[in-house]
Amino acid sequence: MDFSYMLSTINPVTGFLLALTFFLIWRNHPERKYILNWSLGFAAGSIGYAFEFFHFFIANFRFANGVNIFLPVSMLFTARGLCLRYTGRAPDRALLLAITFCGMVACWMSFGDHNALIRGFVVSGGVAVVVVTAMTAILRATQRDRIDLSILMVLLLLTILLPVRPIVSFLIEGAPHIDAIEVTSFWAVSLKVGGLFVWIAFALLFLLRIASDLLSELNAQSVTDSLSGILNRRGFFDTAGSLVRDATPGLPVSVFLIDIDHFKKVNDTYGHQVGDQVIRNVAKALHANAPEAAVIGRLGGEEFAIALPNTDRGAAMAFAEALRMNLEHQGHAGVATDHPVTVSIGLAQGTGHTLDELLYDADMALYKAKSGGRNMIAANGGEAFRNQSTRLPGRLVRALP
Repeated sequence: MDFSYMLSTINPVTGFLLALTFFLIWRNHPERKYILNWSLGFAAGSIGYAFEFFHFFIANFRFANGVNIFLPVSMLFTARGLCLRYTGRAPDRALLLAITFCGMVACWMSFGDHNALIRGFVVSGGVAVVVVTAMTAILRATQRDRIDLSILMVLLLLTILLPVRPIVSFLIEGAPHIDAIEVTSFWAVSLKVGGLFVWIAFALLFLLRIASDLLSELNAQSVTDSLSGILNRRGFFDTAGSLVRDATPGLPVSVFLIDIDHFKKVNDTYGHQVGDQVIRNVAKALHANAPEAAVIGRLGGEEFAIALPNTDRGAAMAFAEALRMNLEHQGHAGVATDHPVTVSIGLAQGTGHTLDELLYDADMALYKAKSGGRNMIAANGGEAFRNQSTRLPGRLVRALP
């Protein structure tokens, strides 16, 4: 076993370990298919570089054939994973067309015209198309951070290096013949060293991307109510607090406390599963009918809260009444049609207040609405009322279903 035999194992072993790492991560998060694609990308690259190792035992396993067939496949899975991560879909037809063309040219050049330079340019061009597809997916993403920009820079560098490597090799060694390429030539060594560094760069950035995604998901779960899917108490206070602090006399903030009337009776009569479904339905209705700028949360039990920025008192009351009417007419599976599920709403508005102060005022107003007979709205400093004729200004909220 000589030294060159040992060196031929570096790339395939590295690729195999990276493929195994990403595969194990995917097994714990099977919903993230982009991780599986990255694993397959490293695996395909590992097989391609392994041809050099097997050439020591079987002459037909030529290094050039392995990398020119399997490295484009490796890049296909890598780019497909990036497309899935950033756009949610992959242009499989375009990717397969580019890689199939590369494979056909590589095979023809290997068994027909043995011009390594032309083969190198064609295969590099096909891989560059795949890389550009991945770059386009990242650029189309609505949100990008430093990790995304770093991945984009590595892809850009790879796009530049793909055609540069054959040119530099030609200037150093001339036009190589496929059958005459040595594994110690610049043509082969540059391919192995460049591939190894690109792998390491991709692996580090992909691991950072996965870790950041999982951390963001954990943070989202920590501020999201598991039953209703909207913000929990902590998430509401964190998000709505900034709205209250930014409120001005000209752009006031309104805070609503919404309580499902006689919710205990719903649970006792129809069961807790139906009660849970009522909670989910109310949360969906709040989300569907509130403006996009609104902050919606479940504070606990059957109590919800909404913080609505840039609304005067009249608009806030109109929104609350339209919401009350919508919820009154909302049907719930398992609940008798002659038993409408209604809500009472307490409204507070102001500037220069803290969120706690506005919630206290809204709670006092809510108590007034419940004391007045429920299925009502009350505002701090006003009487509880139920106005069936109130209409909601279309400029403030989306149309009610």
